[in-house]
Amino acid sequence: MRILVAEDHRMILDSLALLLSSIDGIEVVSKHTNGRQVLTALEIEPDIAVVVSDLQMPVMGGIELTIKLRERFPHVKICLLTVEDKPDTIKEAIRAGADGYVLKSAERAELETALHMIVKGNKFYSEQVMMQLAHETGIELIPDAGKPQKITISKRELDVLTLIAQEFSGTQIAEKLFISPTTVETHRKHLMQKLGVQTTIGLVKYAIKFQII
Repeated sequence: MRILVAEDHRMILDSLALLLSSIDGIEVVSKHTNGRQVLTALEIEPDIAVVVSDLQMPVMGGIELTIKLRERFPHVKICLLTVEDKPDTIKEAIRAGADGYVLKSAERAELETALHMIVKGNKFYSEQVMMQLAHETGIELIPDAGKPQKITISKRELDVLTLIAQEFSGTQIAEKLFISPTTVETHRKHLMQKLGVQTTIGLVKYAIKFQII
């Protein structure tokens, strides 16, 4: 897995690159201090699988970089690695198209898991990130037509929804939340009814669009 790393603090950048290079199957191709440098590097570096980027950087930060990657290099995955755990920032990153959102307080094993999941086309958000999102309920939704309406989603439903967004199966969600697969399916159906969608994919897209996750 060939990756680029972006972090504006040199000491952290060097340490992160060293840590990532020690993971089997990962090659750190180059290190950068802002998003613009990453875009320039991608023009000349072939077969880059993932960009690991800080959120707050001068010149071009992680969210703007995410948007640019989706436009210019849609095949390249991006994992944001940050101390920022505010729900509004997390949701902005998700809407921008971030494949992963990992807090800098995470252990090496979590970052390793995130990268391997992301390169396979999955999403990965740290458990702490999901907990922050789970604190927000009663989201205001504005449909395409008509007046705004308020849809109340329980904490448990939001737990299920965030795990669905990470592409966990019903059985895996049940194991993580210590509930039965039948209960997971019940929550899934209730969420679809509340959001007015017909499929799980539609459910997740609608949830992201209206900032539920």
